[in-house]
Amino acid sequence: MKQSAFKVITTSLRDTWLDLWSALVCNIVWLFACVLIIPGPPATLALYYYANQSVRGEAIYVTDFFKAIPRYWKAGWRWGIVNLIVLAILAGDIYLTRSQNPTSAGLFFRGLYFTLLAFWLLIQIFALPFMLEQEEPAVFKALRNSVVLIGKNPIFCFTLLILLILTLSLGIIAFMLSVALGGIFVALVGNRAVLGQIQTQ
Repeated sequence: MKQSAFKVITTSLRDTWLDLWSALVCNIVWLFACVLIIPGPPATLALYYYANQSVRGEAIYVTDFFKAIPRYWKAGWRWGIVNLIVLAILAGDIYLTRSQNPTSAGLFFRGLYFTLLAFWLLIQIFALPFMLEQEEPAVFKALRNSVVLIGKNPIFCFTLLILLILTLSLGIIAFMLSVALGGIFVALVGNRAVLGQIQTQ
């Protein structure tokens, strides 16, 4: 039976609540790693690993998150470099279209680049869980699998994205909860969505 986007969100919220303090520690460390930049990509993959084990029902501890950072250092940076290149290109295109006169063509391309940016970020939600399901984490294979997942389940994926944005927006309003727990919540959503789709195939 296929899972619903709403169930993925609500179950991920439940998982975050049940593992609140460990999730909070991992998320804060991840935020700090992203601020430092260099450990950011490996810490992101480690955060997804923590969420992956949680979704699977495995016993997982904060120490496992810390151990995963050096283990996924190379894989994390392979993913990070690809992301930096794509995001830099899209950000540059958006900046150039904004600096030009507001013509119809300019507005069209600006909208196109924002759409591509949103699609790229959606791909990343699923790419990291796919990397964790591989014997050897391969970035481009994970990206391809993410695109295939979205192509086969467009309604599920875009509904999930809308619900995710709404939940994170409410979390920001509610005492900045999305800052404190947003990363681990997104990781739980991505892993639960990918594992659910794999199990239904």
